[in-house]
Amino acid sequence: MLEKKIALLTSVTFNNIGNGFIDLGAEAALMKALPLNAELFKVSSNANFAATMGQMFMLKENPIINWLWVHTMQRAAKKLHDRSYKTVKTQNIFSMASMVKCDYFIIPGCVLTVPFFTIYGDLIKRKAEQGSKIIFLGASGNFYTEYEVKFVSEYLRKLQPYAIMTRDSLAYKYYANFTKNSYNGIDNVFFVNLLNLPQIDTDLTPYVVLNIEEPKHYRIKEELKNIFKEKNIVYSYHKPFPYTKVSKLVKSGVIVSDNPMDYLLLYRNASEVYSDRVHACIPTLAFGNKARLFSNSPRIALFENAKIPNVRERLVSIEGLKEMQDKQIAFLASLLQ
Repeated sequence: MLEKKIALLTSVTFNNIGNGFIDLGAEAALMKALPLNAELFKVSSNANFAATMGQMFMLKENPIINWLWVHTMQRAAKKLHDRSYKTVKTQNIFSMASMVKCDYFIIPGCVLTVPFFTIYGDLIKRKAEQGSKIIFLGASGNFYTEYEVKFVSEYLRKLQPYAIMTRDSLAYKYYANFTKNSYNGIDNVFFVNLLNLPQIDTDLTPYVVLNIEEPKHYRIKEELKNIFKEKNIVYSYHKPFPYTKVSKLVKSGVIVSDNPMDYLLLYRNASEVYSDRVHACIPTLAFGNKARLFSNSPRIALFENAKIPNVRERLVSIEGLKEMQDKQIAFLASLLQ
């Protein structure tokens, strides 16, 4: 029997190491779902991102523009973010992702968005034309504004992907009808415990992790520092670039790495994690530890799908994860037969 070739499109991590957690979780789930006659390989999305977004990110990383975005423009993110991509031109880029032939092309994460289809629309269209079955795995939108939903719906209507597996109920509500195979499941990062990272001792064990990055949460960070002043505290930061900022952070004792596994090992062995980032809390919970989220992001829906909607109210753990994983893996396996 001929072997099926399954390609997993991996994301860029320089602006958010959590994207690497998504890739690793997706890979772990896929390895459990693979039929015996299939091979999985990974291809990077970096070429398209660099070609399309290079100049925009040069501006965004400018200290003055970054300060303006964080302190003023971010309040209007829902209105400004997606519409700013009208100025971005989709690039037809040669890369391993574009040239490889595969039976299935797997796209994980927050990809049912205006930025994703602006940057990668031509690539995904090309893969479909090559005969690849397109599967969105653990996918969601950004803000679910009228503009975003209309934009994404128009693209999916033309693409008609083989399957859409969502990580929140809004994505399922808006986009499930654009495929014959839909599933309302959980985020890929809930599968990182399948990587079987070890429990280890450290110089600070037991320790609490504070991953509070938003300037607006400064007071929360200070309150937590005071609460845990008698405990060992480890600070982490999820943006491994630019080095001008990373240099200052690591010199002050903050964990910053370009390797997602460093963070997963940190959260695997933490007693508690407090964060304003969804993807500091989710791996912590997946490893069986406790976490609390300080955020008003629409990403709270990822916790609702995993039956832990109160993660913003108190320190929580997750129950029934294996059952949710098994159901999602079984559905994924049925697609790959």
